[in-house]
Amino acid sequence: MLYQDIALTTPLDDTLPQWNLLADDVIRQFFGFKGTGDNIIGIRNIERATVAQLGEKTVPVALPAIRKNYEIGPQGVIEVPRIPYSAHVTRAGTPHRTQHVFGYWHINDKDEIIIPLPPDGDRPGRVLIIMGMPAGNETDRFAWYCDKCLTLLFMRESTNFDKFWAAELAAVRDYNADPEHQICPTCGHHNPLAYSGMQQADRPEEREARFLW
Repeated sequence: MLYQDIALTTPLDDTLPQWNLLADDVIRQFFGFKGTGDNIIGIRNIERATVAQLGEKTVPVALPAIRKNYEIGPQGVIEVPRIPYSAHVTRAGTPHRTQHVFGYWHINDKDEIIIPLPPDGDRPGRVLIIMGMPAGNETDRFAWYCDKCLTLLFMRESTNFDKFWAAELAAVRDYNADPEHQICPTCGHHNPLAYSGMQQADRPEEREARFLW
């Protein structure tokens, strides 16, 4: 929906800086996710060149420059390229994940738009994520599929987006708590442990898993 008129209750000079989502003093609000009107916005800095440097934490969710992005579709697992200034839409209900950033498959009930932005002067490259705000019984799911045959191994879901990160970490810990969760009942493959998008939460074994996948 497009709005022809926007009414402001504060002076324009005070309001404009808050609309510059890439300004250093604004971007910090979006390192996780933040509700903005009918949408949710997340901004990810490409903070590190390598996976090993993720241990040098400066923001809650940082991206290594060397990473791959995946979705599960009718043809199985596919790699999704990130092309600067080109928007990619992950359709609602599509399992997707980013290598070394979150150790599970995320499934949400809203379309998700991802726009990579290259470095600009001293600013690092960034990834802008825009998604509709979940409503009613719409959920976020945290799922694990077998690396070899894509059998669903384990899944948790949350209907409260305000508690997304707490639900995410709880799902990671539930999956890791029982070794049987990592063994595929179909082909017997032993799958890796999970880890959260919040790198500060890593336990030693979760940090090892982050380096693996």
